[in-house]
Amino acid sequence: MQKPPEEIESSRAIMGIDTQLIKDGAYYVVLAGEAVAGCGGWSRRATLYGGDHTPGRDPELLDPAVDAARVRAMYTHPAYARSGVGRLILTWCEQAAKEEGFKRLELMGTMSGEPLYTKDGFVPTERLTDDRGGVAVALVKMAKPID
Repeated sequence: MQKPPEEIESSRAIMGIDTQLIKDGAYYVVLAGEAVAGCGGWSRRATLYGGDHTPGRDPELLDPAVDAARVRAMYTHPAYARSGVGRLILTWCEQAAKEEGFKRLELMGTMSGEPLYTKDGFVPTERLTDDRGGVAVALVKMAKPID
């Protein structure tokens, strides 16, 4: 079911690219030829979701012995949906977080992303809405142990 345009715009206002992920070397891009098929990353920082423009960001470094690494800013171009792009990025994120000593992953997903994350072993831990973009957007906080 197609989301109303106002909900899509609201989602863009509360989500988005976090350039800290790029600076940290923890953001990945999947190309199909010269086209961007998808992108996403992980973070060792406390911010769970939101882009550069989103209020409430927390750049504090997480403790891998206690905290979960964050999967962040996952996007797949519609032409490449359900082609393995998102799964590939999740694999890279999990591997990199594991190499830094993290034992768990957390993310804040939209309803359209929940099936991918569930298939990858994430389980919902909290459901909420965020209306900071003007219209309420349903979100799901999910977690997964790192194998």
